[in-house]
Amino acid sequence: MQTDMTNQETIICENCGEAYPALDSQCPVCSEANPYTIAEFLGEALDEDFEDFEEFEEEEFRPRPWWRSPLGCISIILFLTFIIGGIALGGYEGLKERTSTRRAEVSRHYRQALEHIEKNEIDLAIAELGQTLTLNPAHTEARDLLRQLKSTRAEAPTPTSETRQNLAEEMFSEAKALALQGDWEGAIKELIQLRDIDSGYKPQLVAENLYSAYYELGLRLMTENKLADALNAFDSALVERPNDPLVTQEWEKVSLYLSLETADPNDYENNIVILNHLYESDPEFTDVKDRLFKAYKSYGDQLAGKDKWCQAYPRYQEALAISFNAELENLASDAQFRCESARQPTSMPKPTAAAVVVLPTKTATQTTALTKTTVITASSGNIYFSRLNKQNKLWEIIAVAPGASKEEVILSNGTQPAISPNGVLLVYRSEILDSRGLHIFNLNTGQDLRVTPFTEDILPNWGGGNKEFIFVSQRSGDRRWQIYLGFADGKGDAVTLHDGRTPDLSPNDNIIAYQGSDPQGNNPGIYTIPKGGGDAIRVTEHESDRSPAFSPHSDKIAFMTTRNGNWDIWLVAADGGKAAPLIASSANDGLPVWSPDGSQLAFVSDRDGSWGVYIVSSGGGNPQKAADWGGDHPDWLLEQLSWGR
Repeated sequence: MQTDMTNQETIICENCGEAYPALDSQCPVCSEANPYTIAEFLGEALDEDFEDFEEFEEEEFRPRPWWRSPLGCISIILFLTFIIGGIALGGYEGLKERTSTRRAEVSRHYRQALEHIEKNEIDLAIAELGQTLTLNPAHTEARDLLRQLKSTRAEAPTPTSETRQNLAEEMFSEAKALALQGDWEGAIKELIQLRDIDSGYKPQLVAENLYSAYYELGLRLMTENKLADALNAFDSALVERPNDPLVTQEWEKVSLYLSLETADPNDYENNIVILNHLYESDPEFTDVKDRLFKAYKSYGDQLAGKDKWCQAYPRYQEALAISFNAELENLASDAQFRCESARQPTSMPKPTAAAVVVLPTKTATQTTALTKTTVITASSGNIYFSRLNKQNKLWEIIAVAPGASKEEVILSNGTQPAISPNGVLLVYRSEILDSRGLHIFNLNTGQDLRVTPFTEDILPNWGGGNKEFIFVSQRSGDRRWQIYLGFADGKGDAVTLHDGRTPDLSPNDNIIAYQGSDPQGNNPGIYTIPKGGGDAIRVTEHESDRSPAFSPHSDKIAFMTTRNGNWDIWLVAADGGKAAPLIASSANDGLPVWSPDGSQLAFVSDRDGSWGVYIVSSGGGNPQKAADWGGDHPDWLLEQLSWGR
């Protein structure tokens, strides 16, 4: 038996060598019974007292004090037994707790000793090993390592691989125990220290457990509204498992919400875009619902204060769609009345037999009202394009039949139109500030559906079906151009397909053509790749080649290029080969699109001194002007035409 630094008597287990408090009934490691039980201590004390009593009997009888009498001795012994037993039983649980704490201290000092050895801090390592042996004299590894250090101070020994593995296993078990208790910070700390000591210990398993701990910690911090700390936790989780969809989703929510802290509170357009995205992804996230409602109402109040009633009305409607409010409903009705009154004499088109006005409606997925007219019917179909109306300063999507002089306005506040193969659905980019993204307008019913929520989503194009379309966007955090697959019913998030720009989907719905490069960023040109994934094939080889357009039979691709110094239109086989010019002039010609029967192509050009929409035979020849394209195209390379039946 020996005494440690806390004056608590300890013994060393004869079976396993573990040091533990003398009053414990058994070894806490191997459960070997304690040979020095409380009963034995009491038995020894009783024996000594009775020996003294026998000596007193041999002496000459004389009166003694009561405590020297046998009855008094027995009374004292019983009293002492009661006191000692009470102390032993009352302190048992406390001793167990101290034993657990001591084991943790032993592990900590030994771990720190190994870390000091790694850094060649020998004196510090010796001190830590000394503390280890003070707490647990039976720690054989610490004793052996201390002996080595003292005998060869100048050259620090390295812990054996077995020593490292044993310690790593101990730390990993501790991390799992902490995780089961929901102590994510403790589990993370233990795993990081494990990785520092032995980076080769089950690296994949350690990474997975770190990922889970960081993810769970981030979720807990979100519930505690510690969003900045939650963002850091999600960042760390993404280091362990890059691009994980679960973490990325939470990271984007928190990141977007925190961006509002630095945003101008009066910049309602920007704030509404952010809040709308958050609300659509998670309506119950913090106070997003309440903030979005207030942002819509405040924006409507601001516009109404400037007599912009036609813009204030949809803002009030958006707020009412989130939460009904009688006072706000009155404001919306007043704004609608004032808008119609102000618009009636000048801006409101006069309905005819060939025109239908779609009144403002609002559902959970619909946006503000748009004007629809019947589609022109012609054997060669209709060409769709967008143009700025200089009178009302609104972008309009126009339909024109080749060879006909009459134009029809399909809708306003939209650009980059693409008509579906069945001629019913028009996907386009919305120019409404708080409803940016891609919308689908049904030409038969007048219903308008917002199908993607990001301002960066542009250049949609259909393939051979009417349920899916592709588009390109810089919506990702690294701002790369990526091609996405969207869904016409607006149900489900868009799917990332591949890196690239200005894409087109073949009419057979199998191949995507796009402007891109190889994975290293070299060898630019037009590439094709299967829609379902696979190897990309380089079809053209000039860095300016862009805006590919498949022919109706998916066998040819028209594209625009500056190979001759200005923008021209060329053709190439869809599977590659030698490209040849279709239209080459001193003007800028671009944005080609095929007619439904493949006999002609439409494109834009400034060949007559102003921008126009032109038509040319697929075999070449003199282009004919089909419509005026207007002069307000600050970035005409990111616009497009569509030709449907």
